[in-house]
Order: sequence, then structure tokens, then C-alpha cells
Amino acid sequence: MLDLRFCMKSPPRLDFRAGQFVTLHVPSDDKIGFLRRSYSIASPTFLGDRLRLIVRQIPGGRASEYLMRVSPGETIPMAGPFGVFTLAQAHPGDVVFGTTGTGIATIMPMLEEHARAPERLSGKRYVHWGLRREEDIFARDEVEELCRRAGAELCIHLSAAGPGWRGRHGRINAGVLEHVSRLSSPVFYLVGNGAMISELKSSLVGLGLDRKHQIRTEAFFD
Repeated sequence: MLDLRFCMKSPPRLDFRAGQFVTLHVPSDDKIGFLRRSYSIASPTFLGDRLRLIVRQIPGGRASEYLMRVSPGETIPMAGPFGVFTLAQAHPGDVVFGTTGTGIATIMPMLEEHARAPERLSGKRYVHWGLRREEDIFARDEVEELCRRAGAELCIHLSAAGPGWRGRHGRINAGVLEHVSRLSSPVFYLVGNGAMISELKSSLVGLGLDRKHQIRTEAFFD
């Protein structure tokens, strides 16, 4: 996992909403054009002069290998912010975040906003984070602290947990769905694995949730 920090150069500040992303322009193999790779902004919205991106390291991946070699002070072109998967100004009831892998980067600035403006939320809050193995968990102390400050209950699910894991096992789907009957006017934010989002969204609609007003999604990959 790459935890990257950028200082804005031109413009000196990027105004964005929690949940949005930027697109980096990475040199292509032919050294002539660019590859475009999009990453969620993990930093708080009030730090528009400094951007944080959490990037999954993919063996052989052109973008992640390039970013591993970037030297301090090097300039990287980017565009944005983009995206409509953003935090609502207010919520009528409870909020459930469901995410996998680096999707937690999208949720982190949302939790920061809840922590700084608790009046935006009056109900219960849950964060379900799915990964494969315990060693895949990153920034755990930071995420736990964000959840504590935002008044959110964090549930980490491992689909390939080792024998010593004491947290939840399997995908996040069951954990997210178990709350539904106890929630009041909930809004669900689902980000990450496309298959997870498709299945959860279908299940939530089947339980009577409004597809348009109560379920927000951002798929990273299938």
C-alpha cells in the first residue's frame, strides 16, 4: 500500500468535497502520452493545499510502480476533483458506510467531517471495512481514531482470516445487512469492490430501501 502526500503547486489549493477523487497523469510505456489513474482523496477537505492518496500497490501495474519511484519534489500533473459520491450536508437518521480495501480512503474525509460537525448526524453510525488478510489492514490506528471521534462503530471483516483473528469473518455484506431492521431512515454509502456493491445494493432494495435516496455507491473494480 502506498500512502502518498502531495503539496499543491498550481493552483495552490484544491477545493473538493469529501468522497471526491483526482486523476493523475502517469507517463505511458511509450514515454509520449499519459495514462490516467483515478484515486480518492484521503485527506480532510480543509487541507486543500495538501492532498493525500492511498494507492493499492499492483505488481506490474504501471501507475503504482511509477508512484513508488517518484522522488520528493517531483511534479505530477493531475485533474479534478471529480465525482458525485459525496457526503450529504445532513442526514435524517442513521448512516452506514460499507467499503473494501483502499475504499476506506474515500470514507476517511467523510468521518473527519462528521467528527468536526457532529450536528450533521443525529443517528447511529457504522463503518464496515472488508479486506482479505490481517496483514492487509493499513492505517488501523488512524481509522479507529476517526471512527471514535465521529461516533461510529468500526467493524473490520476479513475474507481470508488466519486462525488468530478475533474480528469478523467473511465479506461485509452480512454485517451491513444485519443493521437494516434496527435503523432509522438510514443512508448507505458503499464504495470499493464492484461485485460487493452490486450484491449489497440489490439486497438493500429488496429490503425496501429507496435506491435513489438511501443508497450511494462508488465502484472501484469488479
